Amino acid sequence: MNIQKKTRAMVEAALMTALTCIFAIMGTYIPVLTFILFFIPVPFIVLGKRHGIHFVILSIVASGIIVGSFTEPLQSIFVIGLPGITAIVMGYMMNKEYSPYKVLAGGSLAALVASLLSISIGSMIIGVDIVSQMSEAFKEAMDIQIKMYQTIGMEPEKLETLKKTLEATIQLVLMAIPAMLIFSSVFLSYINYVLTIRVLNRIGHKAESLPPLRYIRLPKSILMGTFLIIGLTMATKYFKIVSYQSLVLNVFLIFQFVYFIQGLAVVSYFLHAFNLRKVLRVLIYILLLFNGMGTFMVAMIGFVDAIVNLRKLKTDH
Repeated sequence: MNIQKKTRAMVEAALMTALTCIFAIMGTYIPVLTFILFFIPVPFIVLGKRHGIHFVILSIVASGIIVGSFTEPLQSIFVIGLPGITAIVMGYMMNKEYSPYKVLAGGSLAALVASLLSISIGSMIIGVDIVSQMSEAFKEAMDIQIKMYQTIGMEPEKLETLKKTLEATIQLVLMAIPAMLIFSSVFLSYINYVLTIRVLNRIGHKAESLPPLRYIRLPKSILMGTFLIIGLTMATKYFKIVSYQSLVLNVFLIFQFVYFIQGLAVVSYFLHAFNLRKVLRVLIYILLLFNGMGTFMVAMIGFVDAIVNLRKLKTDH
């Protein structure tokens, strides 16, 4: 790298550091703007795509020091350091011209690792298991709700039924934490990738974006992987290494999510093929997203598409 390019990279790294610090401090001290913290990786990814991973690491370290001086050193780890893991991976992969799907997969894995580290570090700092703390919080909320219904005079039989339903729901939510962590990691990586592409295009730096939803198709190996994982999951029932019920629930939720995305792509493809108006398409999407049976049906469509290729698309990834 010549002196001119290196100087330009250093200037951009300084600008990205300043921008990230402003966002981090605003998100930390202004509750309404807390959502900004989810997009902390974007400036770093842009920097990584344009100038390489070394400048990303330098910018993350500088941002962590500055934010830590305005807040707390430990807080800067959660605000800058852990999101920085996602930025480093995605920035490196984009700089090396990996396909959008691989960048998204790498970013999702990095975000999942960052989430697990966040939970582990948080548990070490407060000295309490965060999952156990969540369980206690859910139980307290349930007790408050039960007492409220007792106050208004709900019949004991109905109250007992409600209590059992709430307990079962809490148990399911706690069991599904691994799947929820994966979903949130994929979602955040996707949002950060889309925002990064828009920023890069706005500043005149071309970058490959993800194809439209209607052309998204899972790799051909997904079916073999599905049956293999299901088989291994069933086998754990006999080895008793992990909680079988929890594992089955999480595997089911993950595969339902994966095939739901492909099913939604199939629906989108045919809605566009029939030239339906945008308003009508949006209404159909809303009905499918917020309806349990609709979500399951879309996932089944995705599963069928993985077998017979309903859209006759080529799979090259």
